[in-house]
Amino acid sequence: MKRLNLSLFLAMFLSLPVVKALSTDLTEVTGFGSNPGNLQLFQYVPADMPAGSPLVVVAHGCTQTAQGFADTSGWIQLANTYDFALIFPQTSTANEPLAGCFRTWEPAHQERGSGEPLSVKQMIDYMVSQYALSPAKVFMTGMSSGGHLTNVMLATYPDAIAAGAPQSSFPYKCAMQLKDLASCSNGSKNLTALQWGDLARSGYPDYNGARPRVQIWHGSVDPLIYPSTQHEQLEQWASVHGIDVIADSDEKLVGHPRNFYNTDAGGNRVQTVTIQGLGHAIAVDPGSDAGQCGATGAYAEDVNICAAYWIGNFFGVTQ
Repeated sequence: MKRLNLSLFLAMFLSLPVVKALSTDLTEVTGFGSNPGNLQLFQYVPADMPAGSPLVVVAHGCTQTAQGFADTSGWIQLANTYDFALIFPQTSTANEPLAGCFRTWEPAHQERGSGEPLSVKQMIDYMVSQYALSPAKVFMTGMSSGGHLTNVMLATYPDAIAAGAPQSSFPYKCAMQLKDLASCSNGSKNLTALQWGDLARSGYPDYNGARPRVQIWHGSVDPLIYPSTQHEQLEQWASVHGIDVIADSDEKLVGHPRNFYNTDAGGNRVQTVTIQGLGHAIAVDPGSDAGQCGATGAYAEDVNICAAYWIGNFFGVTQ
């Protein structure tokens, strides 16, 4: 009888669903490459993640850290649910003394094959090799300074990034030196779509392949990087894709305006999402229901929509 009970117990135990350990701690990886940008690589890899899984690169803003951004953004929660790996690049005040920003306004950190862009590419290559991830499913997002880095990577490594989602950012190569940050942030630097597009194309002049899809997020009341910069980014990436900036369709995304910009054949290449009432922050919606994620904190506001979930949906990793 005891043996029977033990057998029944084991059968019941083995039939229970496997629950993954929901750790939220990032792990630092060193020695991933020559690292000319002097960045730190922090990774998150869910337990039992299968080969061929996607990789999402998530870049923090000024004054932030990789772990801090991971704690508020909701990406770890989503990675555990949907099985994909994460990279959180981290810079420091040793690199940029004013506020620990990524140095996206410096020419050395705007070019393919040098500085911070090459460091991020080496991080991607390391992760794809180490965990047998899909090189065709590499995506990137970031907020503010991290959004600028996202735009840099979309321009310099379009062959490595399938899609990107800059948040609270401005166009690639808008700022070419420190003093340009003010005019780029307040939207007073206003180029034509072709001029913005030419700047993006200069990131990899000889590239003729498919370009990354782009979803551009911005808060409607951002006091630091003005909402008008969302349109400047739209002009840049629409030009790169050879499309105009007249929306082909629009809808409400959890009550917030989302516009679609498509090719003549109907394929969507660029989207804009404007979060009503959001300042200079990422949008979060704390909770455990479907579509909810993130936590409030520095530069993270509860506006009943979690940007990470919907960006992941755009990438195809939270579907």
